[in-house]
Amino acid sequence: MDPIPAATPEMALEMGVEQDQLARGRELYMANCARCHERVLPGKMDPEYWRGVMPHMGENAELSKSQETDVLIYLMAAHGTVHGMNLEH
Repeated sequence: MDPIPAATPEMALEMGVEQDQLARGRELYMANCARCHERVLPGKMDPEYWRGVMPHMGENAELSKSQETDVLIYLMAAHGTVHGMNLEH
């Protein structure tokens, strides 16, 4: 499996969001998260880690709040895909 999964309809359904939002989040992740450091693979970190780090990283990458949200949702969905988890609340 690709360590950085594509946004899929299954991920969107699991997260209760549109696939386009996940695709935007992945695109932003791919474009911005390796500018300053190595990309951290979505499956490597716990969703709580992503929730805690995204405000700081979003600010560093000069992302809008909606872009930051798109990246966070993508990372959480991708984490669940890598680990086969049900992320519904």
